Parts: sequence; structure tokens; C-alpha cells
Amino acid sequence: MSCRLRRVPTQAPLAPNDLKRSESSFGSGRGGGGRTQRPSRNTWQELERARRLACTDMEQKIEPLNAGEEAWVKTQLENAAKFVEGFSPADARQPPNLAALDRAFAAWLASGSSETNVINPVINCVGIAFGQSLVDGLGLKWVVATDQHGREMAVYGLPGGADVLVYPANFVAKRWERKETNFLESAHEKIARDVRAVSDQWRTSQP
Repeated sequence: MSCRLRRVPTQAPLAPNDLKRSESSFGSGRGGGGRTQRPSRNTWQELERARRLACTDMEQKIEPLNAGEEAWVKTQLENAAKFVEGFSPADARQPPNLAALDRAFAAWLASGSSETNVINPVINCVGIAFGQSLVDGLGLKWVVATDQHGREMAVYGLPGGADVLVYPANFVAKRWERKETNFLESAHEKIARDVRAVSDQWRTSQP
């Protein structure tokens, strides 16, 4: 059995009401195979609540990215660097990190941008950069997850046991909806703690 919140495709334009739907899944059970993208809550309590609220009998399918999806991730990372350059010029001379992205995202929100064709690319590039930080820092992998709500890009780890699944673009979309800033670094730390806790819990439960 796989459990998760409903999420919104972030490749399509996002409307505020659409963003009231979801984020991450820390489930137990085995993944399968599937394809597209979307993001996570940052406390253990929220993750547990998500699992209870969104349990479904349809088994999630997990697949690696294809070449086109890998290229899209690379493009989003390049866009994230340009985003930092545009909204946090002091950080532009170094590879974008979460602190720089936090500053750029806060500056962008303060600019009052309300154009959907701007909001969606920002959510995508910041979300994918956040997801890449989880890949680089926690050993998760980019995948495409599929269930009855559709297919979306996620980062995935501990397969066949704890099954950690985080949807980074939806994670950022939810913070955009709340006009929240300075969350990327702290969220990474909390997710790292949650991943370690889930991993330790799973290992101790093994015979």
C-alpha cells in the first residue's frame, strides 16, 4: 500500500486554489515504475498526518528519469542559477546554494510578481534546485512517481523499506501560496533528520 497527498502538476500553469493540495510522502512498502513531476512537508508530524490522510489502495509506481526528463532537470538547475543572479546578485558569483535561493526567493516575492507565466517557472527552478540538494546531500534519486493522481517528478530513497518520496516543486508551490520565505535551508535540515529517523526506524524493525 502507498500513501500520499494529492498534488498539482507544476508543468501546467498554477492557480492559487490548485496549490491547496499537497506535497510529500514518506510511505512504507515497495515502489514500482511510472512518469512527470511535483513536492514535501518538513516535519515528521506533518508527514505522518499526510500518510494517514492520503492512504490509497493503488500502488505507487516509481521509474527512473528518461533522457528528456534528465535534460529538463539540468535546464531547471541552470534557470535557478539565473534566478539567483537576477534576484540576489551578491550570490551570483558562486554556484547557487539553498541560502542564496532563499534570499532570491524572498526578493522575488517582495517584488510582487503575479504573472502565472512567471510564477510557474520560478516554482519549477527553485523546486528542482531544492530537490537536487536532497539528491546531493541525502543520497536520494530523481524519479517519476505515478499513482491515480497522475505522474510527477520526485526524489526517492530507501526503496523497498521506508520508501522516502519527496515532491520538491510542490513543496515550493505551497510556500509560494503562503508567501513564506527563508524555508529552503531549514527544510533541508528537517527532511534530513526525518530521513535518518525513518531509516533508523526501518532498520531496527528488521529481524
